[in-house]
Amino acid sequence: MSDRAAEVERKFVGVAPEPAFGGLVDVGQATAFTMVATYWDTPGHALAAAGWSLRRREGGHDDGWHLKRPRTAGAGRIEVAAPLAAELPAALREEAGTVIGTAPLVPVAEITTHRRESALLRAGRVAAHLACDEVTVRVGAAGEAWSEAEVELEPGTDEGLLDALTGALLAEGAQLAPHGSKVARALDRLGTPRAALGPGSSAGDVLLDYAGRQVGMLQAQAGGVRIDAPDAVHKARVATRRLRSLLKTFTGFWETARTEPLRAELGWLAGLLGAPRDAEVLAEEFGDLFAELGSVADSGVRQRVLAHLADAHATSHAELVAALDGPRGVALRGELVRLLVEPPLAERADEPAASLLEAVDRAERRAEKLVARAERKPGKLARWHEVRKAGKAVRYCAEAVAPVHPELAERAAAWEEVGETLGALQDAAVADELLADLEQGGPPSATWGVLWAIQSDRHTASLTAGRAALAAALE
Repeated sequence: MSDRAAEVERKFVGVAPEPAFGGLVDVGQATAFTMVATYWDTPGHALAAAGWSLRRREGGHDDGWHLKRPRTAGAGRIEVAAPLAAELPAALREEAGTVIGTAPLVPVAEITTHRRESALLRAGRVAAHLACDEVTVRVGAAGEAWSEAEVELEPGTDEGLLDALTGALLAEGAQLAPHGSKVARALDRLGTPRAALGPGSSAGDVLLDYAGRQVGMLQAQAGGVRIDAPDAVHKARVATRRLRSLLKTFTGFWETARTEPLRAELGWLAGLLGAPRDAEVLAEEFGDLFAELGSVADSGVRQRVLAHLADAHATSHAELVAALDGPRGVALRGELVRLLVEPPLAERADEPAASLLEAVDRAERRAEKLVARAERKPGKLARWHEVRKAGKAVRYCAEAVAPVHPELAERAAAWEEVGETLGALQDAAVADELLADLEQGGPPSATWGVLWAIQSDRHTASLTAGRAALAAALE
């Protein structure tokens, strides 16, 4: 649950210890407290560039998560608040998505504020608040400290009062602060946003860019995965596979002491995501198939198949959500953020991005060997599944390097087609297993034979299409 409110304030430097405000208000007794906030942004600081800020803050009177963005009309900002929690609330991540899309959010600054706060009263009623802050900021290994003050209007106060109070402070020698927020000043002076990829990018730059896109996708889909929103589980599953492939295919560029355990946990997540996704795909396929068969299909067979898949989907999705909210899921999300903030890059990551091309070629050679193996016994579907997985590795690593080597985009597209066609073959193999299980103990019916005949046709068509796609990818 989040709260939304307009925040009308102005920041100053050089405010006198006891400002008089030209007699416009009476200054109440000051209270002192300390706040510690961790600010989150994209590696490229997209929120700060747009005038937004996102923080997790403890101390003071409003512990919690706060997302601030400019108002569409009038002075100040809109603040969306959520209760204090260990992880970023999905609602705030979703709202930030209007600026950052599916880019990842990571901690970018820690700010400690020692505050003295006084109420500003008019006719005995609180009209505004004066906060005098001693600020200490840490961005990576760099740090800085400064003093500032802010005047914030109480909700419902005429905004003209802020202009009058500003004039009084300026007359007393104060100056308007050069930045609209503490984090904006911190990142402007100390932060180095990750640059866009270009000709001079290193191998590490390319790998972190691709990793960041996958972590961002997982973050962006987290809320949808929990409520089983359309395509959310699928997108999260693909992002998980891409990350695993990135860490494996380019293993020489990573410190494996950290990436191997992470790969194992990503495998665990992929399995959790795969179960409800596979049930969903099969339910769609069999639902369409039974609709085409119409009255030809035995209603008992239809009910047995579709009810089984509905139960499998519901059960596996519940297990997925429980695992995501458990300690292992929380720890994995923390490690994915750490992957971007403290990247486990090996020395080779400093080499030019062109050094990654060798891994792409090596992945393709491995796929080619597996194709030759599968062709020796084409009836063994497990071998074609291995080809498909190897083809995905080629596709994903080509996608990763394509931003700096655009010629790889065509190769990635060719291997994507391989994945699609052989994916249909794998789906048919999974459907075979399902039919074999459900036919046992199911109602005797000629419909089972019809389904098996359709499956046989699917195998033939999918394998033919897969071989054609492989020939195109390997030519």
